[in-house]
Parts: sequence; structure tokens; C-alpha cells
Amino acid sequence: MTTRRSLPLFLTLLAASLAAQDVIITKDGDRYVAKGATYEAVVAPDGCLESLRVNGAEFFMHAPNFPRGAYFHQDGLVTCPDVQQPAPNVIEAKGEKASVRYQFAADSQKWTLTNATDKRMLFLIVFELPVKAMTDERGEWWQPPVGMRCTTATWFQDHARLRITGTARLWGPWSGDHQVWEVGLDPMQTREVTIEAAMATDDEAKQAAAVAAQVREAPKDPEGPMWDLRAFSQPPATQPAEGFDEPGVKAIFHDGPTFRNRPTRVFAWIGLPEVKPGQRVPGMVLVHGGGGTAFADWVRLWTGRGYAAIAMDTCGCLPKGTYGNWERDEHGGPWGWGGFDQIDWPRTDQWTWQAVAQVLLANSLLRSLPEVDPDRIGLTGISWGGYLVSVVAGVDNRFRFVVPVYGCGYYLDTVFGQSAKSLGEERAARWMRWWDPSVYLTDAAMPMLWVTGTNDFAYWLPALQQSYHATKGPHTLCVTLRMPHGHGGHGENPPEIKGFADSLLLGGQPLAKITGQSRDGTLVSTTYESPVPITKAELLYTKATGNWPDRLWELAPAAVEPGRVSATLPEGVTCYYLNLIDERGLTVSSEHEEIAP
Repeated sequence: MTTRRSLPLFLTLLAASLAAQDVIITKDGDRYVAKGATYEAVVAPDGCLESLRVNGAEFFMHAPNFPRGAYFHQDGLVTCPDVQQPAPNVIEAKGEKASVRYQFAADSQKWTLTNATDKRMLFLIVFELPVKAMTDERGEWWQPPVGMRCTTATWFQDHARLRITGTARLWGPWSGDHQVWEVGLDPMQTREVTIEAAMATDDEAKQAAAVAAQVREAPKDPEGPMWDLRAFSQPPATQPAEGFDEPGVKAIFHDGPTFRNRPTRVFAWIGLPEVKPGQRVPGMVLVHGGGGTAFADWVRLWTGRGYAAIAMDTCGCLPKGTYGNWERDEHGGPWGWGGFDQIDWPRTDQWTWQAVAQVLLANSLLRSLPEVDPDRIGLTGISWGGYLVSVVAGVDNRFRFVVPVYGCGYYLDTVFGQSAKSLGEERAARWMRWWDPSVYLTDAAMPMLWVTGTNDFAYWLPALQQSYHATKGPHTLCVTLRMPHGHGGHGENPPEIKGFADSLLLGGQPLAKITGQSRDGTLVSTTYESPVPITKAELLYTKATGNWPDRLWELAPAAVEPGRVSATLPEGVTCYYLNLIDERGLTVSSEHEEIAP
């Protein structure tokens, strides 16, 4: 007899038993084989799901060591060698760093993925080469390998269909045109992924075959300028973005560039300070970084300073969700960031082209407002946004100044260099020729302030130095000790950005100007001009070599005298520079110099 207290347990066991009737799990040597009505899945002794056949078609690629079909990755393959079957339809695999629970049903699966470490981890799927057609959550068809972010992706091979739901990043080509599906797991995070396996309909199979048969041709270089500034100088049409409410700012959509032969719209927050009748205020265009979106707080930061401001999403998303997992706009453009895996798309469909066009349109929109002075508009961007504004600096001469934060050009000398090189010689050369800021910085004539830290993980000091050397206009540096990388106060609110903007747009006192620097043995010095007294100076130096983000930088006081700052280098220094700090607390840096050990 079943008691009332035991009823929930009884129902749970009954549900599991019924589900188990739809799938059979057997042992084949040291492997578990799950067979449903539409698929066969194999879980290896290391916990990886190394094979998934849908109606006989293999979707996952695996090798003895790497890749392993569906698997964890954190500085290499992460295994889960404790593999057990706790229920008739469940396989669990556990390891020191991660665990995965595979729950099987007749035509579906649910994977529960857990990162048990204090470091970000990835769960990856590498698809077999015959998987050459997919649709996203919008129902748009693509030929893999493709680069995008999506919540649902449906993959086709012959008459087999595999649908995977769970916010993921898609990228490739990897190791000979393979498609990779990737979901990120933050420290101690658990995420769920659902799998549906079925026969494709006749219409789906026909469409998938047509997509797979498409021949990709390398897109051609533009015959003229990459962007038509005259066309993008026209202010775009706007409409209210209903359902988005933030104090002090307005949510809008504005028309974006065409993507895949269809019109797009761009979400933006736009704000104005208090404006007296007949008054015109300066403006700022704000470009977010990787994982970001349009941030209302960033706009309010600048309206509170007396500036009009606009912050747009550059990745076809809406500010709904969480950092790095924003909701896709069905009318948005391509996914970011970098577009390495979009390099074979039509040139004007690729993310950098689209995102730069969006920045140009934001400038045109902001300067069209009657309250805004079109001759006093500045531009700043963070990380990938810093990359974008480094491109825009050489494309749109309407900006009065540009402030890249972290971001710069010369990508082969950044953390992203390997991403470019992995494309292969021709594709990598095309990416650098089209999208590296170094190509455009030679036309940048406006003042630029470059803000970063000594140990930035992504943009390294040699790439930064090449970038500011490439420009035509004056440059100012602000390189602080181990500056954190990110939005919020770190990237949005260094006081030097406000000081730089105020000096150029509001008549404020300028930052200090470095007029020269020298080294005589161990004595190093820099000369400067500054209307605001320099009250403190620092020598920043490292004795390390090798990977720039890993070098230990140290700080020592430097001597300040009128028009000159000097310091003595400790023994063994391999790289150094000087920071000058005025009585407002604003820092200006000399160029770094490397010394052969």
C-alpha cells in the first residue's frame, strides 16, 4: 500500500520508469549506449558523449584524445571518469572539475552541466563535416561553419535533424571547416541543455540539401572606401522602443544597415542634460565591449556631466538578460565580436562592417538633434568597443576626439592574434586587410586618448604603441598599474576621459602634454607642459619578459620639477614608463620603452 507521504517518491519513480521504457541503455565494453526511438548516443569512460547518431547519421566528431564529441574544456580536455547509471534512463559522469548528467528519453535528451571550479569552463560540441546546414531561432538558414550566438540551433544531415536549445556561441572553421558549438559555464555554475532528435521533413531536407550545396566564394575587396560616409552621414529614422524604461534616458530603435538583404534596426539609449532654450550641448557616442550591450547607466554618466549621449547595441541584441547573454532582437544585425568566423560572409554582412556602420549612424543621429552642437561630439569605446572606435577614428572625421579604452589595432600582437592566424593564410590576411584598425588609424587626425592598464589580458602594450604611432593627430596616454578590464567604473569612468572631453568640448584645462623623453644609462626622464601643476610622478617598471599580461609591474616614486620628471631604473628592468599626476589626480603616461635584458 502506498502511503500519502511516499506518494511523491512513488510518482517520481513511476515517471522515471515510464521514461525508461522509451530508451534502452546498455553497456558495450566500457561504454554506455543509449538508444531512443530516433537516436543512439554513446557515453565514453571519460564521461564525454562521443557519438550521437540521429536516424543513423553521425553528428558529433570525436578522436581518441581530442576532440571528444561533446565535452568539457578548461585549459585542455576535462574528463569525468566516474561514470554511473543511477536510473534506468540516466547516465551521470563526475570528475574533480566538472560533472554532467545525461537524461535520455525517446526522442530527446537533457544535459545538466556543472562547473565545479572557480574558473570559467566551456562545454563544446564539434560537429562532423557532413553537417552543412542549420537554422537559428529566427528560422534563418545558414551553411556551417558559422559564427553567431543563439538560443536554439537546428542542425541537418541528410534526412536527420538535431535541435539544441541552450544559449550558446557557434564558431568555426576549426581544424578544416568543422563547426563548434560552445556554452560557457561560470565558476560553480550549472546549466541545462536540451536535445531533440527527429527525422527532417521533406521540405526541411530539400532546403538543407540546397544550403549544403552552396559554394562559398571569398568576398572581394571593396573598390572604393570600405564605408560610404556620405550615406551614413544621414540621420537614421527612429521609433520608440516600447517596454524599455530607465530614468533620465529614452529607449529607441533606429534604422540600421542592411543585413542578409533585409533591413535591420538598432536598439539605443539616448539622453540629454538640462538644456536652456537656444543652448546647444556637446555629445558623446558610447560603444560597448564584448559581452555588453547598450547601457543606460553609461548614458546617464555623461548626461550628468552636461553632455548628450547615445549608447547602442552593436550585436543585434536588446538589453534584456544577463551580461554576455542578452536577448536577440529578431530585427537585429549580426552577432559579435570580431567576426573571425564570419570572414567568408559577404563583406557588408560581417560584424565589424555592420558595427562600424552603426557607430556612424549613431553619430549622425546624435548630431541631428537640435539640442546638440554637431561640432562638439566625442567618441569612446571599451574593449571590443575600443577596437571599433579605433577603426572609426580613421573613417569618420566628424568626431572631435576619440578615446579607445583597452582596445587598439595591430591584432597579431594581441590576445586575438591566434584567432586571426587560425583562419589560414588567405583568410587571416583578408581579416587584417579589412578589419584591423591599423589600416584605418593612419587616417585618424583628431586628438586621441588611449586608456589601458599594464597587464591587460587582451590588448598588449606593443600593439597599443604601434596604434598611437600610426595616427596623424596628437595622442595622449593613460596607462595605469594593473587596470581591471571591464565596463562599469573601470572602463567607463576613468577621470582622465572626462578631463580630456571637458578640455576639448567645454573649455576645461587640458591634460598634461608629454613633450619628450630620454634615457641615459639608468637615468630616465620626460619633459612636459601642463597648465595644471604636476604634483606627483611614478616610475612603472617590470623586470620580466614573456607574455605581457603575466609580467609583474612595480611602482617607484619619480622626482618632479618644473617641466621635467625623472627617475633611476632599478637593476634588471626590461620595460618602463613614467606617469605624471596633476593636482586634479589625472594621470598622463610617457611611452613605454623596452630594454634588452
